[in-house]
Amino acid sequence: MPTLETGTRLQVQIIGQLAERGVQLRPVTPSGAQSPEARAPSFNAQLATPLPSALLPGNQAGPRMALAEVVRTEPRLEVRLLPLPGSGPTGGTSTSVPATGANPGQASTSLPATGQQDPAQWLLRELRHQIPGARSLANGMQTLQATLASATAAAPQPGANEGPLLPAMNRLLDLAPPAVRLVTPEGVHRHMQQSGLWLEAMLAQGARANGSTAPAQDLKAQLLRVAEHLRQAGENRAPPPATTTPSTPPAPASAAALPPLGPLTGLVEGMLKRITTLQLQSLPSSVQGDDEGQPRWFFELPFRSPQGIHALAGQLQHEAGRPPDRPEGWTLVLDLDLQALGPTRVAIALRDDRVSVHFTAERPETAASLQSGTPELRQRLIGRDLSIGSVSVREGRVEPQDPASVNLRDGLLDERA
Repeated sequence: MPTLETGTRLQVQIIGQLAERGVQLRPVTPSGAQSPEARAPSFNAQLATPLPSALLPGNQAGPRMALAEVVRTEPRLEVRLLPLPGSGPTGGTSTSVPATGANPGQASTSLPATGQQDPAQWLLRELRHQIPGARSLANGMQTLQATLASATAAAPQPGANEGPLLPAMNRLLDLAPPAVRLVTPEGVHRHMQQSGLWLEAMLAQGARANGSTAPAQDLKAQLLRVAEHLRQAGENRAPPPATTTPSTPPAPASAAALPPLGPLTGLVEGMLKRITTLQLQSLPSSVQGDDEGQPRWFFELPFRSPQGIHALAGQLQHEAGRPPDRPEGWTLVLDLDLQALGPTRVAIALRDDRVSVHFTAERPETAASLQSGTPELRQRLIGRDLSIGSVSVREGRVEPQDPASVNLRDGLLDERA
């Protein structure tokens, strides 16, 4: 059995497909000739990307053979399956073109580049897989915080099986900064970099620099650690006895400190799907089938307030411009929904070295408060040596700019379902 490490490629036979995008694989020699006695043991893995059409059942004569590339080993083994040269009904080949990590402004999700598979179609399938199970990062962290508080109150000394899990959850919650850290450009920039959007790109850069550890302050990296500890805790947690007799001693309080781990695991997986959705929507516009589109990045920054954990959702877009009518520029749109303000949007545009700021608030009192503060905002912007284009406030509905609502070429809904 070969050592399965990230980046390993090996020829495999697809024995069967399991639920939740699982597959059962068996390593084979390049020639495929092995005696039953020498046959390697099979193993299960999750598909990191959908099966290419050439590997679907019925598209290969005889056993389905493929090239498996190990994408991840923790918290579970994930592989990407590629057709072997000359395989499939068309005899074509399939290659994987990973996005470079040299540019941290692009998500490093690997894209299939086959003659039969359009990248926009691949992106559409991935979004259909990720979006239904995605969970809000702020709501998820709020739930984890409440769960951790209840577990600590019930059992200050956790059991050995759950010991590593609780510190991992604490480290994850620490990544939600207080709101005061998001009122400076430096603070917003730092937490955007740690939002999980560029984790794989940073790992690729670290691998080229002989680095071996994931960024400790990255949100996606810490979510993956929590998911792994949840898996280990679930495996180590003993099943409850079928019956209870008077002589059976009660279970220690620490064994019941955490609720059933299944819902927690689903919550963390949903938060990971949320970040993956943001990464997919931040891929180059050419992948999304929009040749005219401009680079844009979606992100979600959880932060703390006295009322709990909230999220600052954002979209950053670079516009190349069309001289002389439209100069090059940047647009940053931020959405937040605080109890005291209600849904509020801030749109900041930079054009010709001039900054314009536009607020939209759903509540009349919030719009009035923002309007009264515009003179002070102008002075603060001028104090940072910025040229002011316009500052405006309006009352109106804040339409969601969630990636799920972004128009793709073929849409996200299957009307024939």
